[in-house]
Amino acid sequence: MAMKIGIDLHHGFLQEEVPFTVALEKAKQEGYDGVYGKSPMVASKTLDPVELKEAADTAKELGLYIDLGIGRVNPFNTNETPEVWQLGDGDYKLAVEKMLYAAASIGAKELIGVTAGWKGEHKGYHVYDRFRTDVTWEEQLRATANFLKSLKPVLLDTGTRINLETHEEITSHEIVRLIEEVGDDVLGVAFDTANVFARGEDPVAVATRTAPYVHQMHAKDCILFFSDTGLIRQVKPVGQGIVDYRQIFSIIAPYQPDLHMQIEDHKGYMNIDIFVEQWRNSHPDMSLSDIAELVRLARICEQRVAEGSLPHPAIYEQPAYAEQRDERLGFAGHYLRTTLSELGLR
Repeated sequence: MAMKIGIDLHHGFLQEEVPFTVALEKAKQEGYDGVYGKSPMVASKTLDPVELKEAADTAKELGLYIDLGIGRVNPFNTNETPEVWQLGDGDYKLAVEKMLYAAASIGAKELIGVTAGWKGEHKGYHVYDRFRTDVTWEEQLRATANFLKSLKPVLLDTGTRINLETHEEITSHEIVRLIEEVGDDVLGVAFDTANVFARGEDPVAVATRTAPYVHQMHAKDCILFFSDTGLIRQVKPVGQGIVDYRQIFSIIAPYQPDLHMQIEDHKGYMNIDIFVEQWRNSHPDMSLSDIAELVRLARICEQRVAEGSLPHPAIYEQPAYAEQRDERLGFAGHYLRTTLSELGLR
């Protein structure tokens, strides 16, 4: 058993439109154990069995794994992926079922699902579905649970599992409750190690809470600094931020010693408005211990910036990601391989 390190094709590779087999070859050249694509459509837009088999055969020849996502599972935002609706000729559930069978056909059994997407064209809290005013977040979670239950027969038939990502809009507490309701045989956690900060959660606490259910990881790091409304998260390469990977791996390893993690690297800020009552009220599970830890980490980050061991966030954010990509991904891969080796997990 050994943990494996892959690359998220959508964030890590700058040319997403290259053929999937070419992306596999590139991943091999760059030293990864596998790749992650957001849906089986990265291998074949029409889920053509011949194209899917070609992708699986290429991965096998290269000694790589293929991990996939299944897209949105919240019925209130599935309209944002019309290409998936096309797969089902207007039947979204059928489209997802087709993707489950397609993924299973090439050996991708642990699939990542998301409850929303980042709406960067909007402002303030409306970038998150959590803060919608036409439908409450609780109603969205209820609809999500019902949809996931409707998929259970196909999930069992294919031997697949949907791992809900700790995405920007959902908390780990809410994901665990969905797992308990739907069943951990078909539902799990895709642990994004830096996204949890966005919902006021400490990643070590999240690891402790979710470890029995974690089957995928998006490896991402960050720093925190203070703002007028609370904290701001800045994404950093894995190993250059404040995520305690050694502790997180030690917590998860007893449950998932062969965990697949994908390096998901990008740039950008995200607000964590712990000083704002509206924001706090939207997180009923938020704990004082988690918030205290985030404040402590932010203090450490600001001290490091002041002493010069961390670059100022504004200066670091200025260059385009393309200018930093190779250095960032190279550092992250080396850090993860070294850390896992030292822990005896690789």
